[in-house]
Amino acid sequence: MFPDDMQGELLQRLLLAVGFIILIFILIQIAKRLVGRYVDDPERRYRASKLIGRIGGALALVLVLGALFQQAGELITVLTVVGAGLAIAMRETLLSIAGWFYIAFRIPYTHGDRVQIGNLKGDVIDVRLLHTTLMEINGWVDAEQSTGRIVHIPNARVYQDPVFNYTRGFHFIWNELVFTVTFESDWRAAREILLSLAEESSAILERQAQQEIQQMSREFLVHYSILTPFVYVEVSPNGVKLTLRYLCEARKRRGTAHAITSIFLDQIKDREDISFAHLGVDVFPRSTSDSSPPPHR
Repeated sequence: MFPDDMQGELLQRLLLAVGFIILIFILIQIAKRLVGRYVDDPERRYRASKLIGRIGGALALVLVLGALFQQAGELITVLTVVGAGLAIAMRETLLSIAGWFYIAFRIPYTHGDRVQIGNLKGDVIDVRLLHTTLMEINGWVDAEQSTGRIVHIPNARVYQDPVFNYTRGFHFIWNELVFTVTFESDWRAAREILLSLAEESSAILERQAQQEIQQMSREFLVHYSILTPFVYVEVSPNGVKLTLRYLCEARKRRGTAHAITSIFLDQIKDREDISFAHLGVDVFPRSTSDSSPPPHR
């Protein structure tokens, strides 16, 4: 048992700490009510309430520690022991907090960016102390369109997984469309049609992309010099494969692919010199003369 004087001092410290907690709680509630009364915008009201809660919590922690441990030596000893325990028990949480500092100062992504973290892709809609929130793309949906799901990713993942940013500094990506025509087709004509379709939509994008590349070169070593569309020609087992490579905006990949493919199909539908190749097996019925079993050897 503690001596009476130590028990009395400890009780006073506990009562003082409880008093600080009650006082801070009351002040937080008053401040939130004032915000609700004088701030009409829902987003600003939400952010202000969050900020008040965080400031109040930090202030309460400081006052409680000051009340319980009035001597610096006691506080340092307790914080050392508690800190060592927390470092082991809350490793992922602390790593997420460190990740938040990395995101805030290094800025690998920010609100509105389209990113891939590990195997998860989406548009960044919120960055908080412990996690980043994405509006998911892909999943069961093709061509990187939204699934409608919201996914929360711990900020610790920025240290554990590669982070891909589709839109930071350069808002364009390279997309490819593959068409295979038969060996008998006029593949040169098909190639020219694909090139003309891609060039019609890329002229404006190229000028904008060149400007963004110049801006990116101040921060990154970028080697892009040719931004015009191109069609690569290869021989495949069942025909001539034409691969159209072209520049498009990161969020319009599926739309541009749809437009180019639709017009290309319309332009070749009445042409007899261009036809698509396909994998198939020709099956011929056996004649009646071949119905007898083969002779024994």
